[in-house]
Amino acid sequence: MKQRVITGTILIIVLGLLIYFGEGQLEFLFSGFCVLLSILAAHEFMKMSRHGLTFRWFDAIPIVLTGAFSIMSVLSYDILMVYFIYVFRFLVGLILIETILFVSIREFTRQDFGNHILTVFYTSLGFIAFAYLRKSNINLIIYLLLVAMVTDMFAYFIGIKFGRHRLAEHISPKKSIEGAVGGLVIGSVVATIFAFYTELFSIGFVAILGLSVFLSAVSQSGDLIASKFKREVGIKDYSNLFPGHGGVLDRFDSSMFAAIFLMIAYIIFM
Repeated sequence: MKQRVITGTILIIVLGLLIYFGEGQLEFLFSGFCVLLSILAAHEFMKMSRHGLTFRWFDAIPIVLTGAFSIMSVLSYDILMVYFIYVFRFLVGLILIETILFVSIREFTRQDFGNHILTVFYTSLGFIAFAYLRKSNINLIIYLLLVAMVTDMFAYFIGIKFGRHRLAEHISPKKSIEGAVGGLVIGSVVATIFAFYTELFSIGFVAILGLSVFLSAVSQSGDLIASKFKREVGIKDYSNLFPGHGGVLDRFDSSMFAAIFLMIAYIIFM
């Protein structure tokens, strides 16, 4: 527990400093941090996919492609139409590369094909969204973290205290319906109050609350998805990068998912 607290404190301080100073001429600090996290996450996910098996040379390709996609995104999403063209070109290139691997390497199976594509998008989109939200408005990233972190924190404590009914026992035996509902309610309310009083959105209080509830539910779904990936291969953590907290995917699994949907909502409605 002591190690977990120390690591968590350091993470909060570093993340807070990067968020605060990562704008203007120093924008590259936070954007670069997001790119680094996406690359580390891709490495963790590929290692998880190959758990108990030899890591082959072509298993590094989706890690490289994840980094390339993340860098391309943080450098070009200022102009959405140009960015969408780049994304389309990247998709075509990705499919072409994977197809060449599939037909030219005997050991490269259809499962590898799917794992590579899943790795690239699962480990990049959330961190690309982080960078986009921070560049758009610092309060967006604070709002996102409030939704995800408060939801997660109170889901844990309420689940420990009052949890009686399992939420998804085959995925995460310790999670309870009571904890999930409690985390959703408190996380949504706290984030909504922050967004309302900072005038983050140009929509009414009820609409903000609805968005917060949705993002809280999405963040918990992201946590469950990451947990199921681990349970299928029989591992506890993706890595030990953050002692007491696991790896990048262990620490950011819920906020990654919420970030994607918040970015979409902000682009469409705000």
